[in-house]
Amino acid sequence: MKKAIRITLACIVFLILVIAFLLLTPFIFREKLEEVVKSVANKSLLTELNFSDMHVSFIRHFPHLTITLSDFILKSSTPFSQDTLISAREVALGVNLFSLINEPIEITRIYIDRGQVNIQYDDRGDSNYDVYNPDTDTTAAADTSSGAAAIRIDHIIFSDLGFSYYDPTLPLKIVARGINYRGNTDIADAILKLKSRVQIDSLDLIYDQIPIIQSKPLSADLETLVDLNSLNMKLEKNDLKIKDIPFEFKGELGFRQDGYELFIAFFSMFGEEYLSGSLWLKSGDSLWLSAKTDLNITIENWIKGLAIKEVDLRGHFNMKLQAEGDLVSGEDSGSPGQKAMFLSIPDYTVTAHLENGYFRYYTLPFALQDISFDFSSSATRHDYKTITISLDNLNASFLENTFRGFFRVKNLDGFPVEAHLSTRMNLAELTQVIPFDSLSLKGMLNMNLDINGIYDSEKKEFPVTVMNLKIDSGAVGTKYYPQPVENIRVDATITNETGDLADTRIRLDPLSFTFEGNPFTFRGDFVNPVNLTYSIESKGSIDLAGIYHLFSQKGMDLSGYISTDLRLKGRQSDALAGNYDRLQNSGTLVLRDIAFTSEYLPLPLILKSGVFRFQDDRIWFEQFDSRYGSSDIMMNGHLSNVLNYLLTENQPLKGNFTFRSNLLVVDEFMAPDDPVAAETATDTIPEGVVVIPKNLEIGLNAEVKKIRFQNLGITDFTSDVQVKEGLLWLKSMQFGLAGCRVAMDAMYGSITPTRAFFDFHVTAMNFDVRRVYNEVELFRKLCSAAGKCEGIVSLDYTLKGRLGAGMDPIYPSLE
Repeated sequence: MKKAIRITLACIVFLILVIAFLLLTPFIFREKLEEVVKSVANKSLLTELNFSDMHVSFIRHFPHLTITLSDFILKSSTPFSQDTLISAREVALGVNLFSLINEPIEITRIYIDRGQVNIQYDDRGDSNYDVYNPDTDTTAAADTSSGAAAIRIDHIIFSDLGFSYYDPTLPLKIVARGINYRGNTDIADAILKLKSRVQIDSLDLIYDQIPIIQSKPLSADLETLVDLNSLNMKLEKNDLKIKDIPFEFKGELGFRQDGYELFIAFFSMFGEEYLSGSLWLKSGDSLWLSAKTDLNITIENWIKGLAIKEVDLRGHFNMKLQAEGDLVSGEDSGSPGQKAMFLSIPDYTVTAHLENGYFRYYTLPFALQDISFDFSSSATRHDYKTITISLDNLNASFLENTFRGFFRVKNLDGFPVEAHLSTRMNLAELTQVIPFDSLSLKGMLNMNLDINGIYDSEKKEFPVTVMNLKIDSGAVGTKYYPQPVENIRVDATITNETGDLADTRIRLDPLSFTFEGNPFTFRGDFVNPVNLTYSIESKGSIDLAGIYHLFSQKGMDLSGYISTDLRLKGRQSDALAGNYDRLQNSGTLVLRDIAFTSEYLPLPLILKSGVFRFQDDRIWFEQFDSRYGSSDIMMNGHLSNVLNYLLTENQPLKGNFTFRSNLLVVDEFMAPDDPVAAETATDTIPEGVVVIPKNLEIGLNAEVKKIRFQNLGITDFTSDVQVKEGLLWLKSMQFGLAGCRVAMDAMYGSITPTRAFFDFHVTAMNFDVRRVYNEVELFRKLCSAAGKCEGIVSLDYTLKGRLGAGMDPIYPSLE
């Protein structure tokens, strides 16, 4: 009896000690743990961390001692520093009890309750989660007197977490709600093993604004191995379940000295149906790939399994793909200066078949049905020119409307093509099958196309072709503008009965419509592209503001009127031979009150008036009067040899213009500061020189009374500019600057895309050094010593030499 009492008392005492330990430990170590949190935040984070209160307890996540931060907010890194990276009702950090005594204090667990994590990138690829200070080594023991800690996470637990991811460069968006996650890690022999279990109440995956997965539950068991020495990764087990559809993934990612190697395989079986595939990539001097796909599904079963409720999809679909080989792009050695699409591609075969297809949005009254096709494509000898494409038995219908056809290409060498497409469609009924948001359509569309033959412009071959396209009583409207484009009529034909390019004829008679009560008509007839015979008529007016707002685009605006009264008729050979009396080109195209605004221009560009007048082989620019901010620009002149320039190689585009301005404020043309866009543009522009096309013969006579540029005042600017045979000439350039008259002649030409040459001569007579130093910022930067000088100086200076990539001077060449 006494023994039982002693055991009972011992248990009670032990229990009291345990309870006392659980209650007192948080108070004893609270100050020390608070110092740990502050130290980790100050030393390890680059962004702001806030919380309303902190608790230390065994109770919240018993039996683990945890530091709980209430109303937790961690700010994002630049360029998203005003946004939140992580927010949560509670974030708790689990502490290793023995480390409270042995030190350093180890944080081994992370709990997040009712939180939100937002991961995002900008257009340049910068992320918002670069919040960790790379100079901090939290894995090593630190001076615990300063409150430092070691972070060795072995358990991660999330409850009711939200997650969003957005990358505009892909463009991909992922939104997950109700995430419950439990993961644990283990490290042995430099191998990190991560096991995870995740359940998501709702998952959205949107690619380029198209929902791929929408509001679907997901569960997954994941197991990943990471070699901490080589960073090679192995996906041992990845079992996913999206609603009722299971998916299995396995893979490996390894890094080599010359690149990487990736292998991933997936498999899913739902009932008696399956889909499977694999991808194997090896990077180096080229990219080698091997891919296989095999699927055989009844679409409606998988739609139900994924609980997709927005659309009704049906039909039986199967596909097989097999590909292997190197992917290499570069310059085709057989055609110097020409870029081949690919020098080598993987050999591949792919086949796909759909029958009894059915597609309907539940928000619309009718379905697209009787959908079917047979598709096949292949390539051999690793040569893209051997690619064959065959799309047969293409069918679809809705209501009384049908679409039928086939398309076949035997290879890309010579491009032998055979095709037939026919459709009869009521466009108003199309909007009852496919959602067009704000777009409304009316009219009857009839099209028939038959093609058979080879297209080869060098050999002047064109497939035997008959195409007829007609639209009657058409109309297009949107929610952005109250009035539609009405009375649309199109009657277009393309014919070639022999396969000879010269026998090709394109006829548009007419293209006409009415907008805001103003009719517009265009008729065109084009025969024989080898020696083009053309006949064009255009008459009518267009309200640009109305047309633009009908198809509104964010960030831009356009207004004004265009009026045409044109009659162009002639033959290319007459223009080339100078028989201008045989050309019957006449008429005008009038522009009035054209105003254009863009987010890339700080001010609107206004064309108050302008007339294009067509006469023989010339296009005259008359009365072009424009305004941009404080600047005024007036231009007159003409272009000639336009038809030959457009249709014949090595034919020059000729012209002569006068340019007049009372005031030109160059600063007003500079786009608003956008360092992201500027850096992106710089990264994508190849380093070379400005290449002057050799088929331009343009002359320009310029007179500007005043030019303002970055506090620099230039007066009475005159110059003759000529572009000819790949050279740019600035002749007799004169202008006033800081009280003196400057004259300059210059010449520039390109040798190769990365080499150019220049030669210029400048004179400046009797300029005041002190005045030029005070008024010309560029002079102050280049000649800082001139600030201590006074006097009158004259300059007569000649410089010539060569330029390299980036327009940088090659100094040994300078004379």
